[in-house]
Amino acid sequence: MEQEALVTRTYRAAIRSGDDYITIEETIALPPTADDAAISQAVETGWRIFRAQQAAVEAQISALRDAHPAMTTPRIADPDSPASDKQRSYLEYLINTLAINDGQMQTTLQEHNATYETLTKGQASEIIDGLKQQLDHKPATSQSSAAASASASSTSNMLDSTASEPPASTRQLAALQRVAGQQGVDLSAEIRQRFGAQQLDDLSVNEAGALLQELQQRSVRR
Repeated sequence: MEQEALVTRTYRAAIRSGDDYITIEETIALPPTADDAAISQAVETGWRIFRAQQAAVEAQISALRDAHPAMTTPRIADPDSPASDKQRSYLEYLINTLAINDGQMQTTLQEHNATYETLTKGQASEIIDGLKQQLDHKPATSQSSAAASASASSTSNMLDSTASEPPASTRQLAALQRVAGQQGVDLSAEIRQRFGAQQLDDLSVNEAGALLQELQQRSVRR
């Protein structure tokens, strides 16, 4: 019996997450006659597997850190110099991931006698360490269950459930516009389809955080 020909493609990426590096490798094999629907289904299956693996790895990393806490604090070279672009970028990632609003962030900055404009390397390092601890202890959620629940809910129910949520922060909205522009995403159409919102300012802090995370994940997949 003649074996059917297959076309195989492998995608590899190395991603830094805090102090850890995660390597992603995904291989998809399909017959040369596969149509777009079959390709999309294969990619989506790989994406579901990745999400499940990601949740398991994050739980393992958190358990290891709890069992083996760091004994020493890394020394920051020239701590009084301005915060680096890498520090500011990672700080923005943590703020968006934890859905921290502007008021909460201003309080954190004041606790370290800092402002966004005068932030030093030493201050940025201390703030980042504190936010990373919050991220490490953030309860894990099942993304697949959340997605299934969202699909089953009507638009009116979704609006009712978010009515008491605070609005998205200025920083979240700016990050959404930047990421959407980089990816060529029609942000207005995206928020109407997903949340029934007419404009970007209508998003809640949780809606904006979820959409920003999804757009960032799409960028990783590409």
